[in-house]
Amino acid sequence: MNINDNVKNGVLIYLLHALFAPTSKKVTRDEQGKKNLIKFSIKDSQDSFILFGESVDVMQQHLEQLKSLGDPIQPFILIVGTIFSHKEILVYFDSIMYKVHSILRSIEVCYKIFHLFNLEYPCQSSIVWLFVQNYFFGLTSSYDKPHPKLVQILSDLNNN
Repeated sequence: MNINDNVKNGVLIYLLHALFAPTSKKVTRDEQGKKNLIKFSIKDSQDSFILFGESVDVMQQHLEQLKSLGDPIQPFILIVGTIFSHKEILVYFDSIMYKVHSILRSIEVCYKIFHLFNLEYPCQSSIVWLFVQNYFFGLTSSYDKPHPKLVQILSDLNNN
């Protein structure tokens, strides 16, 4: 198997979600007004950041399902192919898919969209986005939520 830098970066970004497992929870109410607590999984975090599909049409169907849930769809990465074979890399935002040529560029475009339009990171993957913000862009804000594991890993990376 021929693994290029794009695939390596994609795998590393995908694995970051296991390192920064989501800790956030969401409270919803059902039809009777009863509270439900949703705890997000690593897979939820990965799916809110990057989505793999065999074609753009398959991913378009998934996006329609997300829209039907009523939650806002934040910018995220779509990859036609698998984690080890990228045929096409797209950034999805506001019902538009932008074609990019690398995983790192797609992360940069998503990140800049979040900040340009003053959007919140998806709660499922907020820790991973905070890592990208802090480590790759060197930025912090008053809106950042503290995460002990993130602080520890950033400290370790910056000291080595």
